[in-house]
Amino acid sequence: MAGALQRADSPLEAQVASTIITARHIIKRYVTDRKTTLALDDCNIEVLKNEFVCIVGTSGCGKSTLLRMLAGLDFPTEGSIVIKDRPVTGPGPDRGMVFQSYTLFPWLTVSKNIEYGLKQQGKPKAERQAIVERYLGLMHLESFGDSYPNQLSGGMKQRVAIARALATNPDMILMDEPFGALDPLTKAEMQQLIRNIWQQEKTTIAFVTHDIEEAVFLATKIYVMSARPGRVKKLIPVRLPYNRTQRLKGTPEFVKLRMQINQMLDEN
Repeated sequence: MAGALQRADSPLEAQVASTIITARHIIKRYVTDRKTTLALDDCNIEVLKNEFVCIVGTSGCGKSTLLRMLAGLDFPTEGSIVIKDRPVTGPGPDRGMVFQSYTLFPWLTVSKNIEYGLKQQGKPKAERQAIVERYLGLMHLESFGDSYPNQLSGGMKQRVAIARALATNPDMILMDEPFGALDPLTKAEMQQLIRNIWQQEKTTIAFVTHDIEEAVFLATKIYVMSARPGRVKKLIPVRLPYNRTQRLKGTPEFVKLRMQINQMLDEN
């Protein structure tokens, strides 16, 4: 087991782990005139620097609600969320967000969409251009810098959204089922791309999905959530090779872990 862990995580273990964001005893209730709905019940998660953390669960378990609270777009009824020892009180430049919908500015070109956050940060023009060119290259969008979102496929739009989130160099990226609307082939391509970029950029990612195979392929660790009210059923470290390709999905180790998580969700 120790050999497997070293094989999977040795590029990260060489670094001193530090906590980026911590959620403790999170309870979320939605109150209407007629009833109170308990969406999350005593959820606890932690994301360390350079980790790729997946939160997986069935539809309606509250995983997207939890991610929105990490982003500061929603707030717990009880409990605390802290980023680098500071309470989360709202959105901030330390967290980039990528949604399932592409949320691009339709009146801006691909390059201008990527540049948007850099302008908000007050970066000089030459530095902005260099960063934009770098992320156009990373996302294989070199020929589309002057294109507008309505001229792009769904996968290309999501690449622009990811580039825009990464360009400002936040402490972490929060991703809410970003590939859920894509066809299977494009989805697999995007999974490979984001995994490769994560390895290259050494960023920190928290990624919500209901796709077990996707979670196992991408993650360094997985939080498995119960059905509503959402609770963390188990934290599973993913001790698979650090360098991953689509071939990994057919290996016995991968299939075993995928089936283990599938069984846990079936028991909800």
